[in-house]
Amino acid sequence: MLCALLVSTIFCAKKKETYYCPMHPTYTSDRPGTCPICGMDLVKKGAAESNQKKDAERSPDSETGNPSEQSANEFFLSEEKQRSIGIKTDKVLRRNLIKKINLYSNVAYDPDLYAALTEYKAALRSSELFPETGSSITITNLQLRLRQLGLSTEQIRVWTSGQRDPSELILGGKGGKAHIYSQIYESDLSSAKAGLPFHFKTDVYPNVEFEGKIKSIDTILDKNNRTLRLRSEVSDPKQLLKPQMFGNGSIEVSFSAVLSVPTSAILDTGTRKLAYVRTGPDRFKGVEIRTGKSIENWTEVLSGLAEGETVVIESTFLIDSEARIRLGDSGEHKH
Repeated sequence: MLCALLVSTIFCAKKKETYYCPMHPTYTSDRPGTCPICGMDLVKKGAAESNQKKDAERSPDSETGNPSEQSANEFFLSEEKQRSIGIKTDKVLRRNLIKKINLYSNVAYDPDLYAALTEYKAALRSSELFPETGSSITITNLQLRLRQLGLSTEQIRVWTSGQRDPSELILGGKGGKAHIYSQIYESDLSSAKAGLPFHFKTDVYPNVEFEGKIKSIDTILDKNNRTLRLRSEVSDPKQLLKPQMFGNGSIEVSFSAVLSVPTSAILDTGTRKLAYVRTGPDRFKGVEIRTGKSIENWTEVLSGLAEGETVVIESTFLIDSEARIRLGDSGEHKH
């Protein structure tokens, strides 16, 4: 009986084991299992601390070969641990990037613009024939109306000088040209400019791509869907395109020498953005960054990273969890 009591006392005196989730360190358990939040296997707390200590002891300074002093937000991660959580890296570089913007489009059918152009042309003829009538105010008002409908000063001149026939806006293009209207979101507006190449495709002619250029962008925003109308002119020598025919338009915008990283390298906490820089074979550092435009799978870096640095581009959430476990939720890693 005394022996059994002694064994029970020794067993109860053992330190209670604690298990936690690497992705959600705040979740703990007194037994092995999986995290109810993300499903990852729980890690024994004592074992993780032991591995962390070994990692630090095995991490030599890159130049002297001696253990080095790590900065406040720098931590060590063994190569074995890096492989287990699937870390991949890439360089911070200046890249030539191309942004493609797809646009909901249709062949123009615009009776309002046709009527405004016709009225403006009539006012011009009247002022030439009867200059004493003093119709300058009327002409100015009609010009303003055309600007509101989206025409630039140059386009007004083209449409009213005889180079183009306003009836094309209601009957379809003539002379091998067709007019395309597209909707562009205000978030993409800074990328679109008159003169950029424009491409149009329709399911009616799936094997034909109609090429042209952007002619102008309207000046008044549609407050309901936050878009502006973009006007383009494409080549249509066979006059295949008919008014109100639907299709997809696209423009491509080139950006040269953009300091950028893969978008997957950026961890957005909601209040700021972080990236993890590899400072050595088994050494990492979290830095706060400012970003600019997103272009396909790349994001522009405005500050926080230097050209040539190596950043983590895969398993960023996992390495962020490792950083918080090792450094705590303070300083650079307080989310």
